[in-house]
Amino acid sequence: KPTMTGGGRINWAGEEHFAYSRPSGPCLERTFNAIMTGAAAGTFFGTAQAAWTPDPITTAAGKTLTDTSKSEFRPILRTVARPALLFSAAAGAFSSTECLAESFRGKGDAWNSLIGGMAAGAVIGATTRRADIMTSAAFAMGLFIFALDYTGADTVRDPVALHHKRFGVLPEKHVESEAVARMKEAYPQHESL
Repeated sequence: KPTMTGGGRINWAGEEHFAYSRPSGPCLERTFNAIMTGAAAGTFFGTAQAAWTPDPITTAAGKTLTDTSKSEFRPILRTVARPALLFSAAAGAFSSTECLAESFRGKGDAWNSLIGGMAAGAVIGATTRRADIMTSAAFAMGLFIFALDYTGADTVRDPVALHHKRFGVLPEKHVESEAVARMKEAYPQHESL
């Protein structure tokens, strides 16, 4: 069976992942990169939410901003910054906890992702200020990240066949079957089809 080599890691079935590489480096650097990526994603989400939400933006004093040309900066900043902080906190919690679990356990496997996912889920669930939702969010996120890391991020079973199916090259001159050639001989008026 032909395989693609790309420095991936092996999944539960003994096959190589092609689109995934585990982050490496010091924990501080990995956590910083995760926080910055989370902040960028959260800022994008917040700006989209501020632009497309039908609800008016209100100030802390309860004043509704209806004229966007005279809007105040603080409520808009709050609308954009809240998801940026949440995304960066969840990403930082995941990355730092996964890295610490990897350091303590001495292995880089899916169990570290489970522990990091539970930390990220707890951060996301903490926004509700309810322990039951925080616990269930931690378990759900941990199991989801564990399943994703355990089975692999690639949803394709045979990437070589998929690559050939998508980017395979046909021959320059199409070769017809014998049956089609006989049909064209029998019906010469249709041989250009």
